[in-house]
Amino acid sequence: MNTNQISLILNIVLLFAVAVLYYLHFSSSSPTSSSSTGNSSVPAGQQVVYINTDSLVLNYDYVSDLQKDLEERRNNAEKQLVLKQRQFQQEAESFQKRFSAGLMTENEAKNTQSSLLQKEQTLRIEEQNLAAGLMETERKLNAQWLDSVITYLKEYNKDKNYQFIFGFQKGGTILLSNDKLDITNDVLKGLNDRYKAVKNTTSKTEPNK
Repeated sequence: MNTNQISLILNIVLLFAVAVLYYLHFSSSSPTSSSSTGNSSVPAGQQVVYINTDSLVLNYDYVSDLQKDLEERRNNAEKQLVLKQRQFQQEAESFQKRFSAGLMTENEAKNTQSSLLQKEQTLRIEEQNLAAGLMETERKLNAQWLDSVITYLKEYNKDKNYQFIFGFQKGGTILLSNDKLDITNDVLKGLNDRYKAVKNTTSKTEPNK
């Protein structure tokens, strides 16, 4: 699970959020609002804050565990595939030696060669399926942790009343941001505390399953 790939997911959300934000900002401006006092404070219920998505991905414990899980699945699948590839290579080398030594009839050689070609094709298909399967697993795991963030933010925002909580990524669309609007650490603490509690509860009940 690549960190840049993960951040890209939130960056897409960022683009949408910023577009909506700009629309609301400029559409709310009108000639009749010229009597505004120019108060720099953000009106309650209309505040816009952001989360550093790079920091979120790196420091959210749930993401780290999902990455470890994906890496373990990838390693196990690759080990099985490598084992099959080695077995195929040994069979191919054995065939080559026997054929070169004249220890096979022409019919045996044709049948063995046909069998090896079929096995090679099967291995290629397995390799493609492995790559596709891992990509699908990664997509699902990304959706899992992103859903957990959104679920938490809905609860988190009940007493905050922020109008927008969007993602900020270095090198993304937003080039400059006000650090006072950064709620990353606060959100991370809440996310990790919640995940730790759920994880501890799960680990305690697992032996009884």
